[in-house]
Amino acid sequence: MASGPHDIYDFTIAYKGPYQAVDYQLAHNLYAVQEKAWEKYAAEKRLPNSHSKRKKLIRKGVPPSLRSWVWFEVSGAKQLMMSQPGNSYYPNLVKAAASMSKVSSQVELDLPRTFPGHPYLSCPTTGQVAMRRILTSYSLRNPKVGYCQGLNFIVGVMLMAMDRNEEHTFWLLAALVENICYQGSFGENLCGCHVEMKTLQDLVTAKIPRLGAHMKSITCDISLIATDWFLTVYCVSMPPESACRVLDALLNEGAKVLFRVALALLKTAEAKLLRLDNAGEGS
Repeated sequence: MASGPHDIYDFTIAYKGPYQAVDYQLAHNLYAVQEKAWEKYAAEKRLPNSHSKRKKLIRKGVPPSLRSWVWFEVSGAKQLMMSQPGNSYYPNLVKAAASMSKVSSQVELDLPRTFPGHPYLSCPTTGQVAMRRILTSYSLRNPKVGYCQGLNFIVGVMLMAMDRNEEHTFWLLAALVENICYQGSFGENLCGCHVEMKTLQDLVTAKIPRLGAHMKSITCDISLIATDWFLTVYCVSMPPESACRVLDALLNEGAKVLFRVALALLKTAEAKLLRLDNAGEGS
């Protein structure tokens, strides 16, 4: 287990910077404010009826203590799970995946690389077992996607935010891939991701024209910067708890959030990017 301070989900706090949504010295105060705002809805276990009010409340931040409930509701994961009769759908997939999954070898390679410093997710007998079952079972549910590198990091962050509830995390992954992100965003040829990168390039040209022109002049395709952002829905490029703030909005509002966050990050880094002379420069 890595040393140093940890966030609410036990991820190591590696750095502080412009992409860190939470000042950890004030974290408990922030969570207290969020919980106060959510108090009425948490007590009644219901979300605001008004879409605009719900969006505003979620954008201000979902308290970690309520995130598993809120995500399961707003994402449509609960409806997906309830659409299957009985309680055997996921357990049956787990059993079948143990011997039938075609992606097991790649999953086994990626599990030790998935948040290796995390005390739960890096444990071969607990967290890795849960992630293995979720990823291989999902590959059977959705053969067109199978397993795409990046899903392991998404599942790792989701599993912690979902209070380590394995089955609920499985259904949350299903909702994200099938109903929230654009079709083809994950899978063998990543056709949806290519479309996303072209769309993002057009948005940069329109919204951050100086940066768009500069990137074109140095032949820097936006995919060099942003592909990993989209394939992991920011679960690697941001501190995980900050990524959860992105997921709060993404699971409620849809894939447009990925583009809005990308534009915000690029705008934040615009001055630095404008100083680069070639596409391979910088970090």
